[in-house]
Amino acid sequence: MTKRTSKEVLFLAYIAMLAVAVTLQAIPPLMGFLVPVLDISHGQAGALMSFYAFPGILMSIPGGFLTDIYGPKQVGTAALGIIVMGTLLVGLGNTFLLLLIGRVVAGIGGAVVGLAAPQTISHWFSEQDVGSAMGIFHTAMPLGTVLALNLFGRFAGFWGWRMPILLTAAYALIVLVLFMLRHPGLPKQGHTGESKQPKMKEIAENIRHAGWPVWQTAAVWMMFNASALAFVTFAGDYYTSIGYDVGYAGFLASLFMLGSLLFSPITGRLIDRTGKEQVYMISGCALLALVMLLVPLTNLNPLLLGGLVGLAGGMVPAPVFAMIPKLLPKAQAGIGYGILSTLANIGMLMGPLVIGFSYDRMQNYIIGFYLMAAFAATAVVVAIFLKTPTPHLIKKEGKHH
Repeated sequence: MTKRTSKEVLFLAYIAMLAVAVTLQAIPPLMGFLVPVLDISHGQAGALMSFYAFPGILMSIPGGFLTDIYGPKQVGTAALGIIVMGTLLVGLGNTFLLLLIGRVVAGIGGAVVGLAAPQTISHWFSEQDVGSAMGIFHTAMPLGTVLALNLFGRFAGFWGWRMPILLTAAYALIVLVLFMLRHPGLPKQGHTGESKQPKMKEIAENIRHAGWPVWQTAAVWMMFNASALAFVTFAGDYYTSIGYDVGYAGFLASLFMLGSLLFSPITGRLIDRTGKEQVYMISGCALLALVMLLVPLTNLNPLLLGGLVGLAGGMVPAPVFAMIPKLLPKAQAGIGYGILSTLANIGMLMGPLVIGFSYDRMQNYIIGFYLMAAFAATAVVVAIFLKTPTPHLIKKEGKHH
């Protein structure tokens, strides 16, 4: 296990997650084009965003089993191919139904990449360094979101809404080729090639041993994603509705992810030094809930609010993902990330869908922001009662190396 290989693994995981990010976040900046062109409601537009996450509810835990058995290289490569196919279907589709199907297909690949990539990192980095690695890794989603929110609307204005979708498909194809050619697989001690059926039994046994901590961590991640993705999906439309131009509104919506891009690596480094994952989860979710209330109720500068919500976003992902290797043996980390992904996708499905339908009913976003705050506040409550890793789990991990 060399530093060079570890860095290459982190790079490949990063660009794969960036492919997930740009395909996921392609819809919000195009909403102003899709609603009139396809003659759909805000609820349907929210569904195009949410249904990317739907396959993750069904696929993530099975995907975790598959990555533990076959390794993240093989499973991740197949998943990237699925992303390319689904995104092409969206970019070439002419009806809402075709776009929805394409989003679901791309979401299948996105769900599996989203757990195969961090699983690889958890194998190639030590417990002392995994927080920093996860902090860097979790800037991929914010970076992809910032690029999409600030560029895709402008591209659509010049070349039509299909062009940015097709560009994301081309990028995902490039990542697929790099994944096939350069991914090193797993370290020998992390993937012994043992018979598959006993390994499944070991995974199920570790789920029982981990118990509530894994599911509590995943529940925090679920409610955080429900709030965060709803904000990213509709913030641009909200700011446009109160008088800002499209370009500036997209920039304000992207501040959430821009802040995450800046603060997530810092949080990861602090976690490596302090080990206080729970503290960062609680603080980040509490700040997010507060800002969701302040956005529609105050006249504070939206740049300030965007900076605060970005700080909140940067405090949560790294501790959530750094917690899993401490709760489960590394050889079974895939199933832990599968649980994380399953609940996160429930949150991603629920958030934009609920907010979109609340807008259709109320014709404003005030109730929507209250709901976003409620999602984040629920994450705070769950995080407060989260049990930290216990010694018997750490000892159990040692037996698998």
